[in-house]
Amino acid sequence: MKKIQLLNWVLVAFLAVQFTACEDEPLEGEFPQEEVNEAEEGQFVATIAGQAFLAENATAVMNDMNEMVIIGTRPTTGETITLTIENAAEGSFNITAGMGNINSGAYQDSNQMANPYISAGLFGGSGQLNITEIDTDAFTVTGTFSFVGVRIQLDSEGNPVIDGDGNPVLETITITNGGFNSIELDIDNSGGPVGTTEEFFAKVDDIEFTPDLMLSTTRVEIGGEPMINIVAVNAAGDQMRIDIPENIGVGTFAMEQISDGTKLIGLFNAAGPGEALTSNPGTITITQLNTLAGLVEGTFAFTATDPLNQDPAVVQITEGSFSLHYEAAPSNPNNSFIADVGGTAMGADFVDATEFDLGGVPTVTVRGFSSTTGQNIEITFPKDLAPGSYDFVSEQIPGESVAIYQVNVGGTSYTSTDGAIVVLTNDLSTGGTINAAFLFFAEDLSGGDPQTYTITNGEFTVELL
Repeated sequence: MKKIQLLNWVLVAFLAVQFTACEDEPLEGEFPQEEVNEAEEGQFVATIAGQAFLAENATAVMNDMNEMVIIGTRPTTGETITLTIENAAEGSFNITAGMGNINSGAYQDSNQMANPYISAGLFGGSGQLNITEIDTDAFTVTGTFSFVGVRIQLDSEGNPVIDGDGNPVLETITITNGGFNSIELDIDNSGGPVGTTEEFFAKVDDIEFTPDLMLSTTRVEIGGEPMINIVAVNAAGDQMRIDIPENIGVGTFAMEQISDGTKLIGLFNAAGPGEALTSNPGTITITQLNTLAGLVEGTFAFTATDPLNQDPAVVQITEGSFSLHYEAAPSNPNNSFIADVGGTAMGADFVDATEFDLGGVPTVTVRGFSSTTGQNIEITFPKDLAPGSYDFVSEQIPGESVAIYQVNVGGTSYTSTDGAIVVLTNDLSTGGTINAAFLFFAEDLSGGDPQTYTITNGEFTVELL
């Protein structure tokens, strides 16, 4: 699951310089001018190499410079289709990328998320996008698309596969019957490119590294372990990647040198052929990680070396920092959470419950998050609370209950100074659910904000997974 920022097509120009000797025959793609839109209302569909694709999430964003990004994702398979166009309007667009055209189509699969298939014309890619309706009243967009995507084939170590003539081997994929029907359109009037709220910075051997080409933050599951993959590519084609276990929590942690996909690790690949350099040593400090909102913030530094000791290169990654969003895991449909904040209903559409040990006491935190308003409420209590009423305290103490309210997730925390949780039923210890009501008054105990909040009519039903 991802939030992705596609910024420009410098990579296409870079590849043109690096691989001008490539002699692959151009691909011949047939893209009819009038395609039938097979998507039902709210759907994003396509046929990828003959296999049906139905996006689980679909959205479009257009800024005030009429640049539009349309994304369809399938978190269960790790697949994403991204369509990018400038001067968006109703009509037909050539999305054959490169050679002066920034319009594009891209397809990412779970095998090589940092190496997408791109409709790069220089290597035989091509494509067409038809926007049939932009509804600025309902904030939806409808259209069809098809494209041929191309990428450089990589070996198991992430290095380009070279043919007998010394040229990189190219892989292609054909995407047809693409359509999206009345999917949500977010019109961003911030005046900047789509995705400018995402932040990533580092220095590579004291030279600034900025993700001018691509910045991708993705949630994937490897062997049942949820991971956050951050991939940043600069204008030169250098790639930096950080893999973070989603359940790592807040704190400072040492990076690994070798990973099976489930370890905390940093990687750096200079543009062009070469070994993948990994963190040895390295540290990361996670300052914010909200798995409901899909928000991760932190700082990092690592020394990148070849884990196989084949490449003598040593690269210093310093002053790293990031503040990024990703598509969070779907909320458990069996969970529910409601509350009023200052008399106004807060509609929590993401609800979860996690268990942890607090001073030897099994403890549970229930979180209700509204993706619409950004509000977040957390209720922490001992797992074995029997039915009854329990007063909230103002700090996390073993055996006690505490509540926190955030106007915007990741912002100031307003902690309970009075209030209570009323447990109606509790079968968590036997694998069942807990149903409880709550109310509390919340203040910023750091003294930074004098504002107080009253949370009433709170109730939740959750289960632990």
